[in-house]
Amino acid sequence: MAQNTQSKIISIDEQIQKLKEKRNREIAKLERNTGKKLIERFKLENKSIDEIYSFINTLEYPNESNNVHDEE
Repeated sequence: MAQNTQSKIISIDEQIQKLKEKRNREIAKLERNTGKKLIERFKLENKSIDEIYSFINTLEYPNESNNVHDEE
């Protein structure tokens, strides 16, 4: 009985690890797609990485009272 419980715990831990890895892959994919969209939208395709970062740093953040996503 104890071994069966231990086996279930290990199985759940493995599932959690796989889900964490999947989440990390999905976040990386979202970041790539978002970056691509930003580069296309602001026509930064021919700019150096330093110029792109400089441009990003000039952007203003939305007003925090309007930013609902930070609360999630």
